[in-house]
Amino acid sequence: MTGTGPHAGRPGVTGRLVLLVSLLVLAGCVDRVAAPVIAADTLSGGHRVEVLVATNRARNEAGFFDRGRQQELQFARAEVSIPPVHRPGDAPRYSPEPKPDRHFALTAEDPIAGERAFVAALRQALSQRPPEHREVTLYVHGFYNGYADAVFRMAQMHSDFAMKGVPVAFSWPSAASPAGYAYDRDSVLYSRDALERVIGLAARAGARNLVLLGHSMGSFLVMETLRQADLKRPGWVAQNVDAVVLMSPDISVDVFRAQTGDMRRLPREFIVVTSQKDVALRLSTRVSLERDRLGLGNSAATLSDLPITFVDLTDFSDRDTNSHFVAAESPALIALIAAANDLPGHVEPGNRTL
Repeated sequence: MTGTGPHAGRPGVTGRLVLLVSLLVLAGCVDRVAAPVIAADTLSGGHRVEVLVATNRARNEAGFFDRGRQQELQFARAEVSIPPVHRPGDAPRYSPEPKPDRHFALTAEDPIAGERAFVAALRQALSQRPPEHREVTLYVHGFYNGYADAVFRMAQMHSDFAMKGVPVAFSWPSAASPAGYAYDRDSVLYSRDALERVIGLAARAGARNLVLLGHSMGSFLVMETLRQADLKRPGWVAQNVDAVVLMSPDISVDVFRAQTGDMRRLPREFIVVTSQKDVALRLSTRVSLERDRLGLGNSAATLSDLPITFVDLTDFSDRDTNSHFVAAESPALIALIAAANDLPGHVEPGNRTL
């Protein structure tokens, strides 16, 4: 039914309820907080990935990182078990009571005592790789993600894309609830200082390349953080960050234009991954009372003056793929990238759309 009048096209109470129900259906009912550590000797098959973690989440009474916000950063070295049934492009499956043959799970989570120790851990991990592989990839998760979502997703991408560098996950205090969109937006703003410190620590580790991966609302956090860092120290971002990849960014196009305008220079490689079939971003446009989000890709022409590469993955979206995370869940795309040995962050920059 099509309406007319000054409020036509705007979701009222009923429309917002429909959106909420849609988000609940998309999200599922998995407990996104519990991330128990299981004994490594229970594993059979599969493999493990070590992920360094930084978070400004607070721990709950059960000892798990939860939605609570805290100013103090905590660091850890997490070992993630990837089950033998995992196929490239499969989203990480996990459970409060993980079965190692079916689920992603933590087999170790060792705390790292402070910022200096975190930099030392990064340097050690880099030194164990050949010079050409001494790259740090820092992943920033999106809306409705728990601590485990961030760590397991970084491990999945590192494994599926055969990344050679050091994987790092920054886990900000998302409510991990489909009804927590406003809470998560506030947590993004709260987390800018924390992420800026983590980027600075990663830059001090001496990596050959520092690549930032932001997904969905995490892309908004990445951009807000880079903007504030460059306002304080003009040119710092381009000098210290080699590549930025925004995957399905949930950012207003107008806001993105303002964010980039406040930066003296963008990193030499800046990639925006889009899909016009992104269901979550289409819902976001309605919640935000806007017609577009950066991750839908409709703004590529209007932003052509910026040194940005748009990568359109619409053709890789199908019924079996998460339309909001095509970059990590399309087996065809992963096979293509792996075969070319051309990971995100290594595409030549330029004003173009791929």
